[in-house]
Amino acid sequence: MILSRRAWLRSALGVATFSVLVACAAPTLPLPPPAIPTIDSGSTPLTIRLSSGGAIANALIVVVNRNTNLPGNERVAGAIADASGNWSLEIRASSGDVLELTQEVDSAQSPPVTFVVP
Repeated sequence: MILSRRAWLRSALGVATFSVLVACAAPTLPLPPPAIPTIDSGSTPLTIRLSSGGAIANALIVVVNRNTNLPGNERVAGAIADASGNWSLEIRASSGDVLELTQEVDSAQSPPVTFVVP
């Protein structure tokens, strides 16, 4: 009886170890893109305020304005989502500009969401 119990424990341990190794080697699901934000007037001329509650908690939110006529340092803005996934930021943008929005958690980045400033 003791031998069969030991054999069973060894088998169970082997299966558990194999399961953990397979789970660790399995690819993770990609991050979903964040929700398209609400667009409002910014606090200074030529800026807009973007806000949303559709991000992963504590994600890094990055917005890039694809308007190459703007200086590079004015084409990018970022924020950190709160624990509920809410965030807001201001970026220089005008009507017709194309903005690209992503979220990052650890080393994973979502596919971009692209939208046009109305």
